[in-house]
Amino acid sequence: MSVAPVLAFALLAAAATRIVSLAPSLTEDLFAIGAGPRVVGVDAFSDRPARARSLPRVGTLNTVNAEAIVALRPDLVVGITYEAAQLNDVARAGVRTLTLRVDDLAGDFAAIAQLGRETGRASQAQALIASMRARLARNAHRAALRRPLRAFVAIGRDPIVTAGAGSYVDDLLRAANLANVAGAARTPWPEFSAERLLAAQPDLIIVPESATQFTGEPWARLRAVRAGHIVRVPDDDLLRPGPRVPDAVEALVTQAARWR
Repeated sequence: MSVAPVLAFALLAAAATRIVSLAPSLTEDLFAIGAGPRVVGVDAFSDRPARARSLPRVGTLNTVNAEAIVALRPDLVVGITYEAAQLNDVARAGVRTLTLRVDDLAGDFAAIAQLGRETGRASQAQALIASMRARLARNAHRAALRRPLRAFVAIGRDPIVTAGAGSYVDDLLRAANLANVAGAARTPWPEFSAERLLAAQPDLIIVPESATQFTGEPWARLRAVRAGHIVRVPDDDLLRPGPRVPDAVEALVTQAARWR
């Protein structure tokens, strides 16, 4: 008897069949690789795809309801590295837990691949990654044909919080041929002083779509704001890793083209 069928059967038997996802990006990944029917519970913010909204809510980024998770009888609970300590109670109950790093684009791809292996859908995961990479490459090529612009991502405004080196958002800017004004920051999500922002005078400001109007200091003194050079990207597309990463880059490339 060939060894290959035996190995294939073993991998299939080991695949997780009842999964709790505690991060919106991982929930989207699971559905995107065809493992959505195996997801039995999610965190409070997993709202995509629509089917995820009807699943039991068992935690947030900072709080995990271990009792509710165990009641769902999962054979795998997945979260991001930030949640590792929160999953201790779940692990002590005998449920296998897995934390994945999605801080940057490389981590995002690695997480998709890992979820594929955990669910027996490795080929589907690799196909998704290949499709994402192809779309990113096409948009990067479009952007490279135009002059680079200096961009500032305004995630928070009081205090001013932005995306620095090592963040997923910094990778998006690079793919869109945008130079990150905060790229030299030593942390992925640093606070940024008004003085530094005024001195930098970026060519454009990138904000979540839900952001309100930019008035007052220091915004009123930024040339990009006065000229209306503001790129709005849907909140979840801009701030959430996962299969929609190419959508965010495409939005950046398309909107930035107006001022290049």
